[in-house]
Amino acid sequence: MTHTKNRRGRLLIEPVFQRHFILRMAGWTTVATLLTGAILYAVVARADERSAGEFFYVVQEVGSHPEMLSRAQIVLPALALSLAVNLALSVLFALLYSQRLAGPIHRFKTDIERLQNGEPLKAAFHLRGADEFQDLAHAFDGMLKRMAEKGFLKEP
Repeated sequence: MTHTKNRRGRLLIEPVFQRHFILRMAGWTTVATLLTGAILYAVVARADERSAGEFFYVVQEVGSHPEMLSRAQIVLPALALSLAVNLALSVLFALLYSQRLAGPIHRFKTDIERLQNGEPLKAAFHLRGADEFQDLAHAFDGMLKRMAEKGFLKEP
């Protein structure tokens, strides 16, 4: 078993868990954004069909002829940009949140493996206040204390 002093400094604490978490979050975000974009695009395209005479005139360069654009032609690039930004932010936030989940998972996993191997283990288990799984940590801490009271736990 390999121990690293500062696992919080690493980007991926539990790489397999975090990769799966990030991919799932990015997938769901992509699906939700594409669905929202498709609905919005359909509404705009329908509005273009109902009022075909309404166009926006754009002048690319001074002195050139104006170009006619429909609502859909204006909205589609904005939707594509929105999807790209949304996906990038979702992956970033999923990475950050997965670290908050992976840290406690790693601590539980490490201590359970040490129990299985009969290695010495402190009779107290605490997570930082900002970590997830506080209820589970409290229950695990209670179990370790009871094991220590009954003499089942080797303390360092």
